[in-house]
Amino acid sequence: MRPERARWLVGIAIAAAGAIVVADEYRSCAGWRIGADAVALPACPDRPNCVSGTIATIGGRAPSLADVARAALAEPRSRLELHGGRVLIASFRSRLFKFVDEAVFLRRSDGSIEYRCGACSGYYDFGVNARRMERILARLSTATGEASH
Repeated sequence: MRPERARWLVGIAIAAAGAIVVADEYRSCAGWRIGADAVALPACPDRPNCVSGTIATIGGRAPSLADVARAALAEPRSRLELHGGRVLIASFRSRLFKFVDEAVFLRRSDGSIEYRCGACSGYYDFGVNARRMERILARLSTATGEASH
């Protein structure tokens, strides 16, 4: 094998290994970091562009993180950033100005899911994140039959 090709293959292997390591931790565009093994969510800043809450269990059933991922990905211009055993992070990009919002979901030990959805920049979002979470929660209620917040 030629030395140039060998270096190229080693570079690809290192980049791929780095991508695997990075997948266990997420750095928000707002600056906070969270790992796939997190036990708490970052608090919402004192701004109206962030909402948080809990998806409770009713009748012993709560949505799975896979249910949450499907509900979040049903939003326009959405993508999964991290999907760990207890943590799910999705991002959403606005159509016109390309602003990014992030939603973080954390499964608690009691089965409920804590969430935080906030803008990466700015102060006021005209209620966009609150309405987005209402739609996601409505999809989850339909998927599980009874989940509420």
